[in-house]
Amino acid sequence: MKKQIITGLLAAFTIAASAQSFKEWLDPEVNAVNRASMHTNYFAYESADAANRGIMEQSSNFMTLNGNWKFLWVKDADVRPTDFWKPDFNDRGWGDMPVPGVWELNGYGDPIYVNVGYAWRNQFKNNPPQVPAENNHVGSYRREIVVPADWKGKDIIAHFGSVTSNIYLWVNGKYVGYSEDSKLEAEFDLTPFLKPGQKNLVAFQVFRWCDGTYLEDQDFFRYSGVGRDCYLYARNKKRIEDIRVTPDLDTDYRNGSLRVSVSLKGSGNVNLELLDAAGNPVATEQLTVAALP
Repeated sequence: MKKQIITGLLAAFTIAASAQSFKEWLDPEVNAVNRASMHTNYFAYESADAANRGIMEQSSNFMTLNGNWKFLWVKDADVRPTDFWKPDFNDRGWGDMPVPGVWELNGYGDPIYVNVGYAWRNQFKNNPPQVPAENNHVGSYRREIVVPADWKGKDIIAHFGSVTSNIYLWVNGKYVGYSEDSKLEAEFDLTPFLKPGQKNLVAFQVFRWCDGTYLEDQDFFRYSGVGRDCYLYARNKKRIEDIRVTPDLDTDYRNGSLRVSVSLKGSGNVNLELLDAAGNPVATEQLTVAALP
């Protein structure tokens, strides 16, 4: 009985620790919650023929999230909606926003160009990690999607190419995670939240400024919103998760070497084949995959 109580408390603590606090956007100790690790830029196709064609959008493992989303924009961060992610929320009075698309070029707010100093310099004294609520625009997005039924049994990953300045994400009324780093992709494992073959509600919220904005002050127009492609992709449970290829030369610059390191997920065997520029195999290796925690 005591063991069951302890196990239950640990489970409750784990759930509470992963829940959103709505303070991540002001916390310098947090720039991601439940975000997938960064990895080499590649796409896993369903077959060698599909990989040779190299058209990601035509893959059965791909589903775009680009297009029009229901959208609500507010001028000040402290009046943003806090329950818009609920499935029964009424968004019939909302407008539309293209994804990808930045707010300032779609009728919401004005683009700011600043060469030296932060964009809030005329209204707020720098006080990191605090950023102002006034004129800190917030955009809320909602969209229903149907995930392919044959993705059941696979891992389903969401890819957001570039969201400025951050993103809070919910699926089917459940909090998924958070990310800053506005010029990097943010990926989340949606497998526990999605229902393949059925309608699913995806909702996310974006702040014009967050604590990370202090580290992203550059000489360019300051736009907000989604700047790059967004999509879902499916992966097999047993797979190569990441790959690093490191070429090198000896001290005489005559002989070369190639080191390939792979991170694997799942259990069983994976065949790794290296091809030359013409597509001919030059090496084949079978890897035994141990299950990762």
